[in-house]
Amino acid sequence: MGTASKLTFNKMKHLPIYVLFVITASLVLLNRYTALYISDYRMHFMVLFLAATTFVVIIGHLFGKLKTTKSIGITFVVVGIACFLKAYLTWGGDWKTQTILYENRANSSKTINYQMRGDRFSFGYKKRVVEVDKLLPTFEWTTNADTLSIDKTQWKKVNKEVNELELHQTNTDSIY
Repeated sequence: MGTASKLTFNKMKHLPIYVLFVITASLVLLNRYTALYISDYRMHFMVLFLAATTFVVIIGHLFGKLKTTKSIGITFVVVGIACFLKAYLTWGGDWKTQTILYENRANSSKTINYQMRGDRFSFGYKKRVVEVDKLLPTFEWTTNADTLSIDKTQWKKVNKEVNELELHQTNTDSIY
């Protein structure tokens, strides 16, 4: 095998890592800077972990390091621990739907939800009302919703209790 074909083979060997990095880094950036929301903490951690790990492996390849399976394995463990610590110290909790207030008449995957999030390092809950468009099971497009100016021709009121936080039921009519 010639030098040129060997170089091309080595680049092709790492192509899946580059593709995985582009996909996961894009998802991390979209989740952070757009209305895309990864609704499951396990999926969020996995995407973050894969983006960070593939980035470190790519940098290692560029500098001629991380040539053995052992060194790449150690890198996975170290980056995994760092991602876990970052997630543990900065994660505020997942937004959980308590009530589906409205459902879109034309598209049932679009809803307006009342959501709550229990913050880990403080007492109480944060609350929001958002329009949710489910893209995939763990990926949603969320935007703030104003329930006072809803077009009744597009939305039907359902008030479906979901209670994903599994709170004790009380009279919640006053919060809407």
